[in-house]
Amino acid sequence: MEDQSSLDKKYFINSSVYNCPFCNRRNVVYSQDEFLKFDWSNEKTCYVYMTECSSCKKVSMHLSYSDIRDLESSYVRKPFRDDIDIDSQIFYSVPTSFFVIDSRIPRIVRELITEAEGCLKMNYLTGASACMRKAIYELLILQEAEGDDYESRIKSLKQKHPESDPALFDILAHIQDMTSDKIHEQSWDKWDSHYLKLIIETLKTVLHDIYVIPEVKKERYVTIQRLQQSLIKDKKKKLGDKSHPNDHASHQYQDDVKRKRRLPSG
Repeated sequence: MEDQSSLDKKYFINSSVYNCPFCNRRNVVYSQDEFLKFDWSNEKTCYVYMTECSSCKKVSMHLSYSDIRDLESSYVRKPFRDDIDIDSQIFYSVPTSFFVIDSRIPRIVRELITEAEGCLKMNYLTGASACMRKAIYELLILQEAEGDDYESRIKSLKQKHPESDPALFDILAHIQDMTSDKIHEQSWDKWDSHYLKLIIETLKTVLHDIYVIPEVKKERYVTIQRLQQSLIKDKKKKLGDKSHPNDHASHQYQDDVKRKRRLPSG
């Protein structure tokens, strides 16, 4: 069977199912919630599509410069056409991707990455580059990474988290301009889209390793402890209910002796 794992990386799979950015369910049914259009400029019209997940009922927004609805459909709220790659027709979405950054990651870093993804989607490379630089520096501050320069602080972060793939930190350590002597952000060059995607995905993975995986392990351990305690209680209860077969006879004999002692002699 053909490998279709690439569909997990898409937002919209077809006109009926997508990968929900909120509940993170894959291949889940969605519906068109609302549709409107407005003038982006004198020459360009922008179309707004609001889609609702059938599972979590949350609504996401998607912008396109084309009307990609199936106008021949009998539905009042027209679905997307089946003969197009929907993702390629949409230039901006909220959330910006099907992967919503986990809330266990510090808010300031999450917001910067989300903003960078939005800028990248609209090809605002300078803004996206600035947001990613800021996100990395904020992470270094939050993690109290030590060192006199950027590269040494990334190495410090790498040493603090040996459970993560060292190659991820090596990528961050050699980001162009971050290791230079340029002081003012205005003097930095913008990164191209391919380089930005690499940095965004690398930082997301590092953040997941640092903030999400340890919490998941804790939650699983707590669940295991609860199950173990429940099992122990069940065993104790069963042992308490199972009295020894001779116990009943012994108690009965003692009751008979006491009863005979109370009877008057004849």
